[in-house]
Amino acid sequence: MELFAVIATNLPLVLPLTLASLLIVILIPRAAKRGSLHIPGYVGIAFLAVAFGFLAGRFAGMSSVSGSVLGVVLSIVFFLSMSVAAGSLLALFFYQPPEI
Repeated sequence: MELFAVIATNLPLVLPLTLASLLIVILIPRAAKRGSLHIPGYVGIAFLAVAFGFLAGRFAGMSSVSGSVLGVVLSIVFFLSMSVAAGSLLALFFYQPPEI
């Protein structure tokens, strides 16, 4: 029965969430390559996204919230903020200072 776990996923929710996460992870390093923000800005965004995501994940896992609509929304916020953090960390490798 574990073989069919992939079929039982909620594809209308998982597919847009996956595409949004990939888009975020791609667009943040692209902005860094253009020099849109400075390195401390990307580090700060990464730290804030991780802290906010962990708080959202913690609240989503509470027994009174788990399984409710609020729990699903908090889980979506968790995944999107983790993709912002991953994109911000990747941005550190692609960063190019703007030409003056």
